[in-house]
Amino acid sequence: MKETPIFEEVCYRLLKLPSFWSNFLIGGLLSFVPIVNLLAFGYLFRVSRAVRKTGAPQMPNWPNWPSLQHWQDWQGLFKDGLRFAVVWFGYWLLPLLVAACVSWLMALIGLGALSNVLLLSVVLLATVLFSSALYRYNMRKDFKDLLDVALILRMSWMELPRLIVPALVFLGLLVLLLPFYGFALFGGFLMFITYTSLRYRRFEHNKSSTF
Repeated sequence: MKETPIFEEVCYRLLKLPSFWSNFLIGGLLSFVPIVNLLAFGYLFRVSRAVRKTGAPQMPNWPNWPSLQHWQDWQGLFKDGLRFAVVWFGYWLLPLLVAACVSWLMALIGLGALSNVLLLSVVLLATVLFSSALYRYNMRKDFKDLLDVALILRMSWMELPRLIVPALVFLGLLVLLLPFYGFALFGGFLMFITYTSLRYRRFEHNKSSTF
């Protein structure tokens, strides 16, 4: 991987991984089912951790199908999914819920067009914010780090110009593949988390980094 990751190159390398399509299919299917989708979250959490460790796009193998022998593997994946879900709820879903309420109120007073712009803008910004928070949490696995909102905002602002296009791609996947939302969410987060993890990794390994 080049020192400065390029979004198109990252996506290309993801697609070229030998196990991409099988892992993507499993993750996308699991993402459709509430509670079960925590397993897909756990997989995405492990992807972010693997990319941060190796500095290259990664897609770890899923545990073998549930059995007494491999039950602990799935338990571990579920626990990682809960960790991912905490960050996802606080920095992605919660901002979207607030924006949805504000948009609904705006629509009631005849500002329907502006309410749609607001909601789409928050989806873009929350996606960047979430990826920053996830990387920050991954550095020490300490939920207290998520309370440093100022630092996470600073990380997001620092990378925002370079993450707008990937965030727009993520939004496009959600809109175009809405009936297949499980695949859209899993694939979108997989792409976005991989790219942002590579970008933030550069700063983490820079001695002058502020985070």
